[in-house]
Amino acid sequence: MKRIAMIAFILGILMATLAYVAQVNDWNGLPEYLTVGFAGYVLIISATAYYLTAILYEWSRETETWQGEL
Repeated sequence: MKRIAMIAFILGILMATLAYVAQVNDWNGLPEYLTVGFAGYVLIISATAYYLTAILYEWSRETETWQGEL
C-alpha cells in the first residue's frame, strides 16, 4: 500500500506541474488542464494523509515507551 501511495504522490506532483505549466504558457484547453491539476492535488493530499496516518498508527503500537514513564 505504501508503494501505491508513493506512486499516487509522484503522479499528483506531475499532474499539478502540468497544470501549472499550462496556465503559465496559456495553452488551449486550459480548463481541462486545471481539472487535471486539481486531481493531482487530490492525489498529493490523499497520499500524504495515508503516510501520516500510517506513521501515527506505527507510533501508537509502541506502547512500552509510554508505560515506563510513571
